[in-house]
Amino acid sequence: MGYKMKSATLLFSLLLAVMSTMAQAAEEAAGRIGNMSGTLVVQRVDGTVKVVGPKSEVFAGDMLITAKDSYAQVEMNDGTKMTIRPNSNLRIEAYQFRKEAPQSDNIVLRLLRGGFRTVTGLIGKRGNTDAYKLRAATATIGIRGTDFSTRLCATKDCQDDEATAKPAAKPQPAKSAVVGRVMLAQGELSAKEETGKERKLRLGAPVYEGDTLMTGVKSYAVVAFRDEGRVSLQESTQFRVERFKYDKVKSEENAVLRLLKGGVRVVTGLIGRVNHDNYKFNMATATIGIRGTGFDAWCNGPCANGAGNPGATQGNPLDGAGVYVWAGEVVLVSPGGSFPVALQQAAIIARDSGKPVRIIAIPPAITENNTPRPDSIPFDMEKLFGTESDAGDPGLYVTVHDGQVVLSMGDKSLDLFRGDSGFADSHTLKLLSQTPGFLGGDSMEIIMTDKHGNSCMIGS
Repeated sequence: MGYKMKSATLLFSLLLAVMSTMAQAAEEAAGRIGNMSGTLVVQRVDGTVKVVGPKSEVFAGDMLITAKDSYAQVEMNDGTKMTIRPNSNLRIEAYQFRKEAPQSDNIVLRLLRGGFRTVTGLIGKRGNTDAYKLRAATATIGIRGTDFSTRLCATKDCQDDEATAKPAAKPQPAKSAVVGRVMLAQGELSAKEETGKERKLRLGAPVYEGDTLMTGVKSYAVVAFRDEGRVSLQESTQFRVERFKYDKVKSEENAVLRLLKGGVRVVTGLIGRVNHDNYKFNMATATIGIRGTGFDAWCNGPCANGAGNPGATQGNPLDGAGVYVWAGEVVLVSPGGSFPVALQQAAIIARDSGKPVRIIAIPPAITENNTPRPDSIPFDMEKLFGTESDAGDPGLYVTVHDGQVVLSMGDKSLDLFRGDSGFADSHTLKLLSQTPGFLGGDSMEIIMTDKHGNSCMIGS
């Protein structure tokens, strides 16, 4: 009898301990309030409402509500940092993070009003890439480890938000950082940024100023640019976008492209059609001046190796620097002089003299190029670079400062990369050509924390 009682008592104690542990886990904080300015109210799952300040804990189920002229930073346990802007309602619908169980990671946020900027932490990076989601009335944002801003606008140009509603003129939209996009890719394609960081590119991937595009063996790609110009990259090619500026509103246009190695097929766009000097195509010490045209260019042998004389010979014209014109005309220029190259003509930098000269007998390896001509690939500028329509309409807006997000609505989805902005409402899902001014043009500043843990002020 005593033994049974002791066993029952022990079992009861264990049950209490388990229940206590479960209750503690259920009440475990998901994060805490960091820096803030103004007033932040938290509404708990049980309906209680309280005004909170820095270092206050937040839990799964909490609704975070900022007042007028108020900003608040929330620091989640996985390292995610969110800065909530004024007049916003953001609910932490679900949150689970355990260091020892990456596959169980889960964070679901719901934006009911206003907006915020976030720099993601470990959730979505270390295990399940679909573990981080943001929901709004019209769409869901899947986060792939990124820095992005989002706004939910109830009225035109977000004028429902008193923090940005101004009697002054509407802010000008910010230019997108994306200057080109991959419209066709076969095999290996990657980009090396000016910082040395490399990233793999696939269909629809963005290209930025300063990128060096690289194709692998038996690989090729076609890239479209904002001015409607296009470039086909042949296998084992390295091609750098040294400069690319194109703004129709400001009449700004300037492009400097450089072939470092391999071969490209080029059809020029709007840049350079009025002022030819605005478009420069370089390889080693040679320059191709364009006249509204389509051409093939190659840089092999001494040209790819950085020799002072990148020239080729008549017997082997592909072993050096050269050009073949299939639309319009170009001018091949070197320190030794210049040479106009007309339709269906080809020229090289002569190895013996360093001067540009015409190829007398063009070999089939030049005229019968198997890489697709860029103008033979159909493309939709609006699909590649977005539309200005709907920009300012009520709905959900997202702009990506770094990384990638997936904006989805029903069975539709839209990949957004650094510099991209997207829009969704009850019936539309679109890439925007530019970031609306109200999304990135607040007169106030928001509180963030840098990688060293120091507080700093940045524009929202």
